Amino acid sequence: MASISFTGWLQELGWIKGGHCVYVTSDILELAKVYREQGIRLNMNEMINRLQSMVGPGGTLLFPTFNWDFCRGVPFDYHKTPTQTGALSKAALNRPDFTRTSHPLYSFAVWGAHHDELVNDCSADSFGPGTIFDKMTGWNAVVLVIGLTPLQGVTYVHHVENMVGVPYRYHKAFTADYTDARGKCEKRTYRMYVRDLDMDPTDLGGFAPLAKQMQEDGTILSAEYCDRIPCHFMHVTDVYDAVRKDILENDSRKLYTYKHIK
Repeated sequence: MASISFTGWLQELGWIKGGHCVYVTSDILELAKVYREQGIRLNMNEMINRLQSMVGPGGTLLFPTFNWDFCRGVPFDYHKTPTQTGALSKAALNRPDFTRTSHPLYSFAVWGAHHDELVNDCSADSFGPGTIFDKMTGWNAVVLVIGLTPLQGVTYVHHVENMVGVPYRYHKAFTADYTDARGKCEKRTYRMYVRDLDMDPTDLGGFAPLAKQMQEDGTILSAEYCDRIPCHFMHVTDVYDAVRKDILENDSRKLYTYKHIK
């Protein structure tokens, strides 16, 4: 096994500071393999505990607990609908010290200083003004990416698209049954900035060209644990500026290919 645990290594990097609001997106399958090869079981709760200690009482942790079944008319149940965004998010969702936010498509398991503001968010939009993604901008939150390419799973990119406006997306409403935290069921409608399939927008390998540019600019920091597990760190305001510039000055060419329809 490596001489230092993953979270010990992460703390030594010094990326995460006390008071940070951290949005964690991850795929820990390969990390679990690294541990298993040494006869050790990866303890996800210990990972989360260590992240809590890094940000301290003034910090905030957000784990995406997204589920897109509501778009297909599948009822959302606040307590029962599972996350579709990985094992670490599932572990956070199952902890008593984390609370799930209410959005049926883009909920988060949250802990820390911004807990109440996040949990009380009731926006019907997914990415626009007043949403959790918008709040991240105001707090200059940071993104920690574990086991993925630099911008893979960084859904904040869609917030920037929504705020700036892009030709290959449009707002669409989805309605289905919604059971809230108290068990009350009702019809609810939520909006998402969805892809226009007629324009065939296809992301460029997790927005790889933009990620490469940001790494070269030093606005994405990257390292590998055990020369095997990629990790990346960035401020959302840097993501906002880079995505906005590519949309306005480069027709999103470092994000997507799409058909230009006149």
